[in-house]
Amino acid sequence: MMIIQNPILKREFQGAARSLKTMLLGALSIFALSFIIYVLWPRSGVFSDANSNELFTIFLGAELTFMLLLTAGFTASSITAERERGTFAMLQTSLLTPGEIMVGKLCGSLGISYMLFIMTIPVASISALSGGISGTTLLKALAIVAVSTLVYGLLGLAISSICRKTYVSILVTYICVALLAGATWLPYALFKSDLLRPYLLRLRAVSPYEALFALQFGERYEAELNGASASSVFMIFIVSMAVLALVFFCIFAKFIFAPPHLSSKSTVERYDDKKTMLKRKLGWPFYLIDPLKRKKPIGNFRNPVFVAELRSKIFGNPRFIARALSACICISLGLLVAILRQVGDTELDKIRAVAIIFQLGLVALLAPTVSSGSITDERMSDTLLQLRLSPLTPLKVVLGKMKAALVYVLIFLLSSVPVLLVLALLDSNGMPDLSGTMPVSFSLSAIGASVEKLTEAFSGYWRVFAWVAVLIMSCLMFTSAGLFASCLSPTTGIASSVSYGFALALSILSLGVLMFGSRVSGEVQAAFLIFNPFMAALDITLDKSFAAQLPQLFGNRLWVNHFYISCILTAVMLIGSAIKVHFIFREQK
Repeated sequence: MMIIQNPILKREFQGAARSLKTMLLGALSIFALSFIIYVLWPRSGVFSDANSNELFTIFLGAELTFMLLLTAGFTASSITAERERGTFAMLQTSLLTPGEIMVGKLCGSLGISYMLFIMTIPVASISALSGGISGTTLLKALAIVAVSTLVYGLLGLAISSICRKTYVSILVTYICVALLAGATWLPYALFKSDLLRPYLLRLRAVSPYEALFALQFGERYEAELNGASASSVFMIFIVSMAVLALVFFCIFAKFIFAPPHLSSKSTVERYDDKKTMLKRKLGWPFYLIDPLKRKKPIGNFRNPVFVAELRSKIFGNPRFIARALSACICISLGLLVAILRQVGDTELDKIRAVAIIFQLGLVALLAPTVSSGSITDERMSDTLLQLRLSPLTPLKVVLGKMKAALVYVLIFLLSSVPVLLVLALLDSNGMPDLSGTMPVSFSLSAIGASVEKLTEAFSGYWRVFAWVAVLIMSCLMFTSAGLFASCLSPTTGIASSVSYGFALALSILSLGVLMFGSRVSGEVQAAFLIFNPFMAALDITLDKSFAAQLPQLFGNRLWVNHFYISCILTAVMLIGSAIKVHFIFREQK
């Protein structure tokens, strides 16, 4: 059978091409890239070579980001969606051969991504008209984007073939994209070793952003990396992408036809006797909250949705939580130790910045996927009717789902406690002596003196309290965004993509205002950056940050405005979720 006549390819490609979501994504991509060229194009129409390279690099960087994120979103749910709908077994028992199924899924998923890429090529050609860009450089830059689209598409398909749930596949895919495309420079920055330097430079070349930068600014790249060869970066990138493509394709080919993994549990019945309880308490991981212990009835004054979510989803898998939390603590402390080895305890701003960015990155990766299946999972498992028939109000259902997801994320944020304690100890202000703080007599003057002394004691640690406030509000905002997307979306995969798009828009796309430089006013830059939690964290962390140089809107610092904006967005999305659930409950089936 010819590839173009493959029925799976026709269904995947035609279905995605006719989808309103695909049309909107394509239109949004072209509009955003065209808007970048329009704003950066000089009004005089005259370009220098430096300005041409800058325009072309910004445009290619934005196009590469769009392609990576869109490709991951399309391919990460390709196989898991079939398994969740129960149609993958029908494919395996059809007259199609395993090779035809694999080729159809592969070409169908990647075909949409390349169609969007082809749509952006004319816009890229317009940016090349600015001059200073040779035809060879243009072809190499487009080749970097095209090869990256293929490899990261294969990555999404490989992870989708391994995972059983769509939201898990999307989460793992975006984490891998962030590691391969954005974190390859981290080992070079953390470990300054002449012996490891050649290998760490090759690791940096795996990132497509590194290849684009070395291609456009070769002399600057070699000067910043102390003699590294910019001409070899492109070849290293192509070879590494070929190797990764082969690895991802082999994983995809192996696991797409693997039999389903059926987990066997030694104990499936609940218990209520003390002998069994003692036996399980002495086993790993010391079941402090045992999912098999017979639970007490839910109290009259407690939210039953919150308790049910807590028992089934959060504390129903204590081993995963224990292992994941331990891994987060080890990674955060490892990063802190590596930074301390590099800069010592004299550059506290860098240590604080790395620590708080890691914690916020953890929130941005975890919070959307935890809550994005809150309502869609109920729809797919046919339990939404039971909620509709219960006396629970829509607001109570939404608050129960929200509280459970927030508890789940806050458990993982416990990994930030050791880091925050270390940062508090490294604070140069120190804490004054608190002896004699409590007043002996309850006179107004004694109480006032005690309050002043307590204020002085904790004033040196305002950063820690501000960090905690930004972290908690980021949890609330991203969790409520996932819940709101779950109310509006038909499937968990779409809800996860929408919630991650919201997190991406606030965390990364809001930084796009910095590309325009002096073309936009400081007030406009501050208005965009108050939505970014990372800029708010850096405003807290760095005494002389970029945010501190911006005008203060409403007379407040950037992180204070971000806190207010986060509260408003969270309240709006929670109210919107309650209203949508109210209409869902009133639907007539």
